[in-house]
Amino acid sequence: MAKVRPESLGSLRLRQVVRSIGQDPTTLNPVMSYNRHMKLIFVRHGQSEANAAGILAGQEIDSPLTERGEEQVRTARERLTMHIDSIISSPLKRAAETAAIINEKLHLPIEFRDEVKECSNGSLSTHTWEEATRITGDPLFSQHDLECTYDYTPYGGESGEQVKNRVKTFVDSLFREHKDKIIVVTAHGGIINAMHALYPQKTAWDTDNAVTHEFDF
Repeated sequence: MAKVRPESLGSLRLRQVVRSIGQDPTTLNPVMSYNRHMKLIFVRHGQSEANAAGILAGQEIDSPLTERGEEQVRTARERLTMHIDSIISSPLKRAAETAAIINEKLHLPIEFRDEVKECSNGSLSTHTWEEATRITGDPLFSQHDLECTYDYTPYGGESGEQVKNRVKTFVDSLFREHKDKIIVVTAHGGIINAMHALYPQKTAWDTDNAVTHEFDF
């Protein structure tokens, strides 16, 4: 009789379960298919020049960090006490600079991924939150942004659903590329909001700059 390797038992049981309910295991979502543990630590970038000015940046304004933002990231870096296997970043300056500061401690190759760029605000970028609320006529503009239920497509930007789709594609790809890993992802408020919408956590999340958000899979 052929021996089953211990690491295969979880996958074997999963196949048996899905066959018992009549589902082809090859059609399962990748998140369901991997019987491995992965931790993603999302770090929102430090304060950017756009943040300091109180305006929406999105993808349209490639705003660097302020001195305060750099210091915020150095403080956040000291909270990363566990072993980190990989670091991934949005290519936008504020996130890339955040990754570089964190990497002064980690000394890892930084992988840049477009899927974790901030949401595109279209022509709403450069406006303050108050101005964007007035332009859209949405009194709940900031709440919809937080809940990832917005639609900026009439202004040449993205919808919350589009952002969640690309974030989910990113997370699914990590199951194939980084199983059993602890990964730091330096990204943006809109991307972290999408993560919380897709993978709800037990506690409320803090939207401040340079705050860490952990997701266990």
